[in-house]
Amino acid sequence: MPKYEYDPQTVELEFPEDKPVKVTIYGQEFPLRGKDPAFIHRVADYVNEKMMEVGANMSGKLIIEKIAILAALNIAGELFQLKQDNQSVEEYIQSHSESLIGLIDEQLNT
Repeated sequence: MPKYEYDPQTVELEFPEDKPVKVTIYGQEFPLRGKDPAFIHRVADYVNEKMMEVGANMSGKLIIEKIAILAALNIAGELFQLKQDNQSVEEYIQSHSESLIGLIDEQLNT
């Protein structure tokens, strides 16, 4: 696989030996690197969508940095909620697994 010159403007998500993929977020183009270009595009599209939502819901002119920070906070909020939901599901599964194991043990011992 050919090596590419390091570009300080390229954000390296992972696997720096891969060729950069160009994505557009909030009207600005970014070269991103990663093993799965389709995944990179999905992530970039999601970030772009969140920034567009924030920008559309704000009155007046906001600088792009503020829009990016507000979008990042929204995305982080979603992530934290998903982690909390996941933890609750894991605890539910653990609890019920232990109950089922107990019932199976009782039946095997009778």
